[in-house]
Amino acid sequence: MCAAVPAGFYVLGDLTDAFPGVLTVRADRESPAAGPPALAEEWERVAIDDGGPGAGVPPPAIAEGDLQERMDATAELPVVSGGLAYSVVEAGSGEVIASRDPDTPRVPASTLKLLTAAAVLRQYTGQEVLVTRAAVQDGVVTLVSGGDMTLSEEDLRALAESAAALAAEQGTEEVSVVLDDSLIEGGQNPAWGNNGTAGGWVTPTASLALDRGWLDGEQYGPKSVDPAGDAARRFAQLLGDVGLTVRGEVTEGTAPPGAASTEIHSEPLEEIVRETLQISDNTLAELLAHLVALSRGEATTPQSAAAAVEAEIRALGAELGVAEEDLAGLEIHDGSGLSRENRVPPALLAAVLAEVSSGEEPALEPILFDVPVAGLSGTLAERFDAAETEDARGLVRGKTGYLGGAATLAGVAVLPSGETVGYSIVVHGFDGADADAARAAVDRAASEIVEVD
Repeated sequence: MCAAVPAGFYVLGDLTDAFPGVLTVRADRESPAAGPPALAEEWERVAIDDGGPGAGVPPPAIAEGDLQERMDATAELPVVSGGLAYSVVEAGSGEVIASRDPDTPRVPASTLKLLTAAAVLRQYTGQEVLVTRAAVQDGVVTLVSGGDMTLSEEDLRALAESAAALAAEQGTEEVSVVLDDSLIEGGQNPAWGNNGTAGGWVTPTASLALDRGWLDGEQYGPKSVDPAGDAARRFAQLLGDVGLTVRGEVTEGTAPPGAASTEIHSEPLEEIVRETLQISDNTLAELLAHLVALSRGEATTPQSAAAAVEAEIRALGAELGVAEEDLAGLEIHDGSGLSRENRVPPALLAAVLAEVSSGEEPALEPILFDVPVAGLSGTLAERFDAAETEDARGLVRGKTGYLGGAATLAGVAVLPSGETVGYSIVVHGFDGADADAARAAVDRAASEIVEVD
């Protein structure tokens, strides 16, 4: 795969600055597993406004002059029936190479996570870690959350053991447990509709969670409705397991100033971003959106988190010279793409991805490594397996999306002539029973980008 694209496409700059506050920098890290292909984006059909012409303005003549024609041919597939929108933008120059209805805002589904990732990487270096502390004083152990929803049982046990050691140093054998989860307000996002916690799609955002709030360890199984509280109660049990007597129930409060404390760290944010994009993790995407709001000094409600991501993308779009009408059509209501109310013009998403791969925005370059590779990793591991698309395996990188009536794919690729491009493809308006065929149609359109005639 690496031989098929310019070497510069894979060269990423190191990010070394630290971010002050509850986030700290840790250098050693381990890349997350790609995880299973996402299966959660299977919902009822959503009516999508036609809004816009069937085809965009003809692109300028380039070496791949028939790319427009070949991608447009996908619109003739029965499942697509004309419901195709896309934009392909050359990195560096920002030249639109091919497009069809690129300016109409469309439901992005989980490709919205790319914008959330870009917003996070504009606010953080990626080296920051989320810190969870246990403060011990006067027979009280205060669990101070720092936004880490990825805590494992082993992490929490290690924190309990260290807290018990501090209590022993203070001559304390009996403690009460207090939870300070004030960092992030979080909670359920009304914009999710019936694609929320009850359906197993996402855990309510919190400043603390054990195993992302996945109650059975499965990405799309039952979710905790009180992730911080559940984690704190398990922490109290673990304190008992390691030899302390725990009095009463967990209460809310804050740690006393100057209390002795111990802490554990998450993986760096860049690894959390990678995991989010590889397996299309809705819970982590929502957490990242809240971290954007936190960094901007704004409220950390679900609505404020979505607004913070939108503000970052509007600023980025303006810096890239994205047309005002495309920015005007942007609507972000969550960080994961679960909301049916989200709207993103393909032209905007393709322009952002072209910039990611241009080398002009080093802070965003980690996204190049984060998106799945066709036929090889993440949510694309089992895609691009049809005769018409198998030649694109290993060549197309992209983030998948599906939300009743909209199948999407957005990412980066390299034309046969060597130009790197960002692209966004939407097939819309089909019946939910045809979801697999719609995804295959999206793959077919993406395959045309890397096709060698």
